Amino acid sequence: MLRFHFTSEDLTRVRVATEPHVLWEIAVSLHRLQTREGRWAYAPWFRTARNSLRLAGLERTVKTFLLPLFPRASYFPDFLTPPEGTQGLDAGLEAVLATPCERVAREVDTLHRAVGAPAWTRRLIEPDLREQLVSALRAYHRAAIAPHEECIQERLHAERVRHAHTLFHAGTEGLLAGLGPTIHWRPPVLEIDPYPDHRDVHLDGQGLLLIPSYFCWQAPIALADPGLPSVLLYP
Repeated sequence: MLRFHFTSEDLTRVRVATEPHVLWEIAVSLHRLQTREGRWAYAPWFRTARNSLRLAGLERTVKTFLLPLFPRASYFPDFLTPPEGTQGLDAGLEAVLATPCERVAREVDTLHRAVGAPAWTRRLIEPDLREQLVSALRAYHRAAIAPHEECIQERLHAERVRHAHTLFHAGTEGLLAGLGPTIHWRPPVLEIDPYPDHRDVHLDGQGLLLIPSYFCWQAPIALADPGLPSVLLYP
């Protein structure tokens, strides 16, 4: 179970992302490729994305380069989904490139402990390999995400409109209470259950950024590092 502990100040600092977070969408779309769970909900995307990746010659890149970094598991590196992702693909990828080597090394080490990542992932501290990663993410986005951006935007716009209506009529606590079947508002705690690990995050006045996601299916996701600004990606 994941639990966010709110103060009264945190309740005034709950925000909903106004744009899709492109790198989170890349991450959770890669999760969709790793499981049959929920495939029915994304059947048209799955068919066209697999074909587009094949035509673009990206099948091997996805399998051997991207999936090991974005495992559908309890952990993948936080630096791959920087906050700049809400500003668009270019800004998000620039932030990935600009991540300090010390942080990359630390998070890749956590990935190794969590899921046993390939040895080459430790070389992501090297600028050349990070450039290759950014190029691969850009190519994957072009083939698998960009053709569906209009649909993604429409779905997430409808979600933001729903939130605005709830916020107007029921306030922040009403918003938190209506985020989905696995998210429970038990004042002053927001609980996500089930969740891959057990964590308590004390917001301590920083608030929470809610990121509605097109490709996130059933299971909300938060950043692993409690020292980073708190976000919750949810279906």
